[in-house]
Amino acid sequence: MIPAPKAKRSATRVLYSGLSEAGRVRSINQDSHFVGEMETGYVAVVADGMGGHKTGEVASQKAVETIRGELSQASTYPPAALAKAVQAANLEIFDYASLHPEHQGMGTTLTTVFIDDQVGLVGHVGDSRAYLIRENGIRQLTFDHSWVAEQVRQGVITQDEARRHRLRNVITNALGSTQEVKLDLLYFEVQAGDKLLLCSDGVSMLLTEDVMKSLVSKHKPEEAVKHLIAEANRRGSPDNITAIVLEVENVETRAKKYALPDNYQEPKSVTIGSSTTGIRKVEEAFPRQDWAAKLRRHPLYPYRLWLLGILYLILVLVIFALWR
Repeated sequence: MIPAPKAKRSATRVLYSGLSEAGRVRSINQDSHFVGEMETGYVAVVADGMGGHKTGEVASQKAVETIRGELSQASTYPPAALAKAVQAANLEIFDYASLHPEHQGMGTTLTTVFIDDQVGLVGHVGDSRAYLIRENGIRQLTFDHSWVAEQVRQGVITQDEARRHRLRNVITNALGSTQEVKLDLLYFEVQAGDKLLLCSDGVSMLLTEDVMKSLVSKHKPEEAVKHLIAEANRRGSPDNITAIVLEVENVETRAKKYALPDNYQEPKSVTIGSSTTGIRKVEEAFPRQDWAAKLRRHPLYPYRLWLLGILYLILVLVIFALWR
């Protein structure tokens, strides 16, 4: 049997680096991170664990390890692969805590970016963040799942007030806390020269967007993460601090086997549990573009068995008429 030829390697090239520290106050670092190139594309993950001494660390490590393992497998359909990875990570953490009472209630934030040639996919749970730095601007790609963020969105408090609010660490959505998790899935167009910053709230609560933009814009990824961590430490770093920086050097545009939603600025929020319901909703938001998927979306597809039955009956009648 002749093996199938390997897919042509993408010409998209990205520089990257990541760094994490406990900070000036905490003795344990409950943050975890990963950034690297895989066969499927470039992947970056930041997870900020919660649940007490060592427990948060277990949750964030399991999240990063599971996401990394799931996404390392070749896939021509990254939106569903990302959703399935989040599903696997959520159930892995929840089930582990169920079997180990000392870890009950643990959870973690999760922010991941998957660069698939000219498409950047972002998966998000909690209040870690992803930023896009392009030309002279910076844009927060993710929306915090936190109590203060909701108050800001409703106009009750300002962004500056949220930064100093005593409830700023109360998040409303976490990976592994329950069997269901709300996943925000969004995308952006990748351009050469783009820089991406993923960070835990230990960075974003201390550094303004202007400071982050300045540090990331002036340095290559390896130096940029060092400067971000150093600046957070200089400001006291009461929480763990993690930063990942990616710099896009070149982008190859290649045809994708999935379509993108019309509104790139609004995330598709999907509740993902142990069933395939959430995954199917992701597939509806990022529909497959192969012929089988297009056939399934045809308005007559639900009536296919009836139509085949009618065609079969017509064929029988024709054969019977010809034999008479």
